[in-house]
Amino acid sequence: MGKLVLLTLLGAGLALIGERLVAIRRRTNASREVEPVEPQNCHLVEGLGYGSEDIDVLPSGLAFISSGLKYPGMVNFGPDEPGQIFLMDLNEQNPRAQVLNISDSFDKASFNPHGISTFMDKDHTVYLYVVNHPNMKSTVEIFKFEERQRSLVHLKTIQHKLLISVNDIVVVGPEQFYATRDHYFTNFFLTLFEMAMELHWTYVLFYSPREVKVVAKGFSSANGITISLDKKYFASTMFCLSSPV
Repeated sequence: MGKLVLLTLLGAGLALIGERLVAIRRRTNASREVEPVEPQNCHLVEGLGYGSEDIDVLPSGLAFISSGLKYPGMVNFGPDEPGQIFLMDLNEQNPRAQVLNISDSFDKASFNPHGISTFMDKDHTVYLYVVNHPNMKSTVEIFKFEERQRSLVHLKTIQHKLLISVNDIVVVGPEQFYATRDHYFTNFFLTLFEMAMELHWTYVLFYSPREVKVVAKGFSSANGITISLDKKYFASTMFCLSSPV
């Protein structure tokens, strides 16, 4: 009798998961045929052989690109290579990606960069905030950009109990940023289960040295995030919210 009940519950659970996966597939039109489109004015950027995850562009036209992300369930083009940050000058006719040297004080071997965001102070000094996943954990690394040397000086590592499974980040002030949590679980199969069941456990948080708090929650996945020019609105691939900075 006990085995029969167990098998019944297992079957019901698998049926529920199957139904949720079919529902997700229908909503995302994953099975539809997509007509090929020839991209206009695009060209392959050499040097990004291990993939690129995020990009942030300064008003001057300098673009920072994170590359080499290793994440559960994602294709890994360089399993033995640490992540890198590249620089491109979009003012050039044929921009090239140049890898930025990082100061020796930083553990470059475990560098696993994800979302990035730039911040420029009143003296026009540029700081780069990078979501990092060393050993599949989540930290935010702060770098100072040395334009003459085309290098990054590591200044600080930020860790917090709410900074878990961080995907993207947008900086709004010195050591002040909003960050998205894309999944509750870090295990790949549990992540699939979480998405199939639509558990809505992920959130957006605000971080500052004085205060860390969740500002929006109840999402199945909070992915990329950006800010409007007037700094009144934040937008993500999963939601939109308004909040004064």
